[in-house]
Parts: sequence; C-alpha cells; structure tokens
Amino acid sequence: MLLSSCTNTQKEYVQTPSVPIPAHLLNDCLPEYIPQKFTWGDSLLLNESLLTVIEQCNLDKKSIREIEAARNNSTLH
Repeated sequence: MLLSSCTNTQKEYVQTPSVPIPAHLLNDCLPEYIPQKFTWGDSLLLNESLLTVIEQCNLDKKSIREIEAARNNSTLH
C-alpha cells in the first residue's frame, strides 16, 4: 500500500498523422465544352449540366469541411 502512493504517472500525448483529403475532392470542377453555335434546346441541356457541376462542387466542399471538422474535433480530445 505504501509503494503505490509513491508512483508517479504521466500522461503522454502522441501525435497521430492526419488523414489526407481524398484527391477526387480536390480536383477542379470543370464545365463542359461550350460550342460557338447551339440551339435553345442545347442551351437548356448545357444549363442543366452546368448546374450539376456546381452541385457536385458544393458536395465536394461540404465533404472537405466535414473532414476538417473531424480533424479539429479529434485534436481537442
């Protein structure tokens, strides 16, 4: 009993490597080729395609924010 009261325990924090952000989330969001001449119908299809590209870019940014938030939370604990 006397020996256990003399022990000295220390907390040691070890750095863990951070998880890299997946490369596909860092790729540029490239729009489709826009031809010089196209019809109104082509214009509507192009607008739909461009909106899809923007939506995917926003999802990628959201994923990056979630990864960063998880990193920040893990360093706090």
